[in-house]
Amino acid sequence: MALLSNPKLDAVAKNSIWEEHVRKENKTISLGETFSISDPRKMDILPEKPNRTVPAPQPDPKDVASASALLHELSSLKDTDKMPHERFALPVTGNMEYGFFSTRPLVPTNPMFDYKTRSCDVTNFATVFVNSIGHSPFARTDGPTSK
Repeated sequence: MALLSNPKLDAVAKNSIWEEHVRKENKTISLGETFSISDPRKMDILPEKPNRTVPAPQPDPKDVASASALLHELSSLKDTDKMPHERFALPVTGNMEYGFFSTRPLVPTNPMFDYKTRSCDVTNFATVFVNSIGHSPFARTDGPTSK
């Protein structure tokens, strides 16, 4: 290819040299036209389409109700709103023993970090205003959601 960079050659000569090079290269190139798999056991299998469904028989409502009851019985989330002494008969862990049987907190809440929901004059006025006119001033009066 160093011959193509020769400054004495004109464009036609460079093009004919390149054409000869491409012809020689095309003679030696042979594409594999037959397809074969060496070992079909090693072939990659494509997975099923993600939206393919196989219809399954519907369980009867009695089985569904019994399974739901069992799940609710075994669930650890069913009593999350209860205090520990209401959930368990005895302390489960060693840390639970401290204050387990007391019904009020052992340490009073710190007012510095305890932010109760309080109303100010503006929110009190807005509540009274909405109650007096019967609906929010921001509610749509026309449309599908209006009464």
